[in-house]
Amino acid sequence: MIAWDFDPFYVRGGTAYAIRRLADQLTGQGIATTVLLPARDDTESQPLPTSLLRTTTIKIGNEFRNAPRIVQCREFCRVALETVEQTMTNSDAIIAHGDEAAMFLVMRNSKRSPGPSVFWLHSLYDPPIGELSEDQRRSLPSNSLLASAVKVADIVVTSTGVLQDAQEFEWPAGLKELQNALMTASTDQRILTVEAVGCLSAMSNDAEATLSATPKLRNLKQPYVLFPCRPTVDKGMGIFAVIAERLRKDGTACVAVGPPNHGPAVNSRAQDSAIQWLPWLSQDELQIAMRNAVCTVLPSITEGFGLAAAESASLGVVTLYQQVGGHHGLQSFPNAVPVALTTSERARLYQLWTELVAVDPDSWSVWSKYEPSFRPLIERWVEAIRSVMKSPASTFSAGPRGIAQQWGDRLRDGIEAGVKV
Repeated sequence: MIAWDFDPFYVRGGTAYAIRRLADQLTGQGIATTVLLPARDDTESQPLPTSLLRTTTIKIGNEFRNAPRIVQCREFCRVALETVEQTMTNSDAIIAHGDEAAMFLVMRNSKRSPGPSVFWLHSLYDPPIGELSEDQRRSLPSNSLLASAVKVADIVVTSTGVLQDAQEFEWPAGLKELQNALMTASTDQRILTVEAVGCLSAMSNDAEATLSATPKLRNLKQPYVLFPCRPTVDKGMGIFAVIAERLRKDGTACVAVGPPNHGPAVNSRAQDSAIQWLPWLSQDELQIAMRNAVCTVLPSITEGFGLAAAESASLGVVTLYQQVGGHHGLQSFPNAVPVALTTSERARLYQLWTELVAVDPDSWSVWSKYEPSFRPLIERWVEAIRSVMKSPASTFSAGPRGIAQQWGDRLRDGIEAGVKV
């Protein structure tokens, strides 16, 4: 597997946890798995490799240290390809994760290497390719990096929800090539759909998982509404900040987790809103915070799989969400409650996303431009939260989490069947 992030080596978001859980599922099936990662200075603590799970760090030259992200990723992919060709010639499959590893598949395709290639589309972040050289851009079969990887991959893994959005409305210009590539891959029966629930690890039902027993949560007073994601615009922080301002007069506590120590500061508007901020939480601490919330809210602009929402719903917490991308897969949970979203609003969220990608996924100036057009949607969010606060639901049972839904099983079966599963 080729990955930019991998828990607990480098954790920047849900993708790192997702890739690690996939690796653990594969090794649990007796499949030897090697993960190629970029060598970095700011690493998390590293676990000892097991007999089946190995990690290989890829070093790139110092001249790339301050290069644009897409240039760094391309060089990482180039060196990773050399490593694979020299030491992993007998691999049964190569899995490239996300936009950071997309170039790996393009390079590998030009060499006609043996063995199936899998492109795991974790999100719709499609970075601009203008920072690449003219020759490098010319090597791509599309003006879109993600579309290029989708075109050359033998198997494309994504969520049913992303595919559903691609089928139901026209994506904006910045995502049009990716949409067309996904539709072609679907027609060619090269797409394998998996849902976030198939990535979830075992969760504790410890009855003593209380706020008072957790130092970072000890001063958190109930009842409260929790935003359980990174506090960025693409995850819906702009919408949540407006919700918190609206609910201030109700006395409703709106709580969010601040960025990790190595992350950017929270935007001043969000910082000055009615939101109560928690320090960055571990996965165990976040589960406790979710369990004790009246509800969690996930007004994401876009989602590849919606891992945070699936984790919340699997704990039996009332989980309010927008049906974009991977969030469509939450319908199997009785406690996952969609906030009504029209097709035109979904299309507008995708347009907002393309502008965020062009500038910065956490650009509040871009969000401010779109905010007035989403006021009816924000009003529906406020009313949905008020309804839950008035009539808190009892604990629900978790949704289905059978073995057949595990990512590792689906991937293995898809590779063996040539993806027609």
